[in-house]
Amino acid sequence: MIRRAVLHLTVLVFFTGAFAQTGAFAQEAPIRIQLLLPDFFDTPFAGDRSLIEVPERPISRMKIRLLKSAERSLSTGSINVWVNGAAISNIFDSRNVADGTELSMDPTTMGKRPDQLFDPRENALEVLATDTRGRKYYQSWILRTTGSHNPYFAYQGTISPDDPKGVPPDVLLTEPMAPPVLKAGQATARIVVKGTCSSENPSVAMKIGAQSLAIQSKSESFSQAVDIRRDMKELVIEATDRKQNRRTIVIPIVVQGGNAPKPHAAGGRYALVVGISNYGDAKGALPPLPQAAADAGTVARDLETKAGFRKDNIRLLRDESATRDSLRIGLNDFAAKAQADDLLVIYVAGRAVHDPQPGNNEKMYLAAYGTQMKAMDGTAVSFPDLEMWLTQSIRSNHTFVIFDVGHEVEGDWKFPGPSLVNNHLLSLFSEQKGRAVLTSGSAGEISLNRPDGESSFTYWLTRGLAGDADLNQDHVVTADELFRFVEEKVREESAGKQSPNFRLPSRNADQAVGEGSAAAK
Repeated sequence: MIRRAVLHLTVLVFFTGAFAQTGAFAQEAPIRIQLLLPDFFDTPFAGDRSLIEVPERPISRMKIRLLKSAERSLSTGSINVWVNGAAISNIFDSRNVADGTELSMDPTTMGKRPDQLFDPRENALEVLATDTRGRKYYQSWILRTTGSHNPYFAYQGTISPDDPKGVPPDVLLTEPMAPPVLKAGQATARIVVKGTCSSENPSVAMKIGAQSLAIQSKSESFSQAVDIRRDMKELVIEATDRKQNRRTIVIPIVVQGGNAPKPHAAGGRYALVVGISNYGDAKGALPPLPQAAADAGTVARDLETKAGFRKDNIRLLRDESATRDSLRIGLNDFAAKAQADDLLVIYVAGRAVHDPQPGNNEKMYLAAYGTQMKAMDGTAVSFPDLEMWLTQSIRSNHTFVIFDVGHEVEGDWKFPGPSLVNNHLLSLFSEQKGRAVLTSGSAGEISLNRPDGESSFTYWLTRGLAGDADLNQDHVVTADELFRFVEEKVREESAGKQSPNFRLPSRNADQAVGEGSAAAK
């Protein structure tokens, strides 16, 4: 069987009728929402199909159909579409079809938006329709690229114009698993590149640096020795099939000492650290989350002892001290102390949830101490409010927001499908420079604990800050080193069940964030 990078599309329909505010009408047919991907398939996908695999290439055309929409008096203006929390209804044209309403996106309509809409790794697509009686119909999809990607390497797939439905060759590297390192005083080194190349269109011409080799079968192993030098910043691997579909992998080369770039160090260092294990005793409160408050304490301690933060520049909010108002004050007051050249870290361990109330499941909240199911707006932090508070308060151009909030809930709080909270949190600063976000997992994933009860994500985060993420051994942990280290270790420890995700602007990649006195100001 050919292995290849794919997009996973998880389709969730958690309500096929209406959340009736004026009563249900048995004679009305339920609204069904279908997704069509014309670039890949000829037939639509209904809500009973939870997983769709499509080749890894850009999405240029998409259709969304709302069946029986006329019977529910749905106008096109009452249908909203989001990708990663950003409204994109304006890139869809609408028309009536025989069985309902169809929204259509193509390269022409996508041109209405100058920004990049789809992330190459993961996207959350949501549709919300509201009828004239105020009843809501919601459906979401998770689009995920799940190839065998190493977090340290850069991957790109190119489709040949002569093969519009083609799939780039899939290259699975088994060696090296991390960027090769040239130690101080070492002019050259020889490494071995090993792996498997799979393609629907052999033969494949491969280039590994300056070395060339041919892959003749649909799936074939390879091994090639390559010399690297101090003046090389990267090693490029290309695999091109006979129809000119191409896969490119870029492996960075780490150089120690000598001409190695110096990590950027900000001015002062500030941290707002939040951990909520106990959500209070009020009726309808969220269930406890063991270890979250302890994890926050560990992070606060390690930021002081291993990352050079002054104790009075760290604000720790745990359990009863982490109410909605306390979080607002912490962001509006304390976090605002960090000026443009200062480093600001915001870490949150707790729960983020979809609103469990029928008809409001598209709303998402960061839970605070005292959060109650039937009073979410007043007791929890809505994602729009969180985004507003962060945007209005943060002055630092070196801001890192870290969330460990993807925890499973049961009972009345359980969301009937994969949670999208991590995906939405990743997009908090989508259009702002100098802002980075790291989440403990991808959409629909659950944050897992180690055998001792500690969060796997927090464990590797603190290990990375302590120096384990120092890939080039220059006694400074950069943001790029830390984020990629955490992603690799958590994914490895969870056997792929939990994959941290991040948005890291290039200007912040070499920001010094950890490792003892060398990182301290």
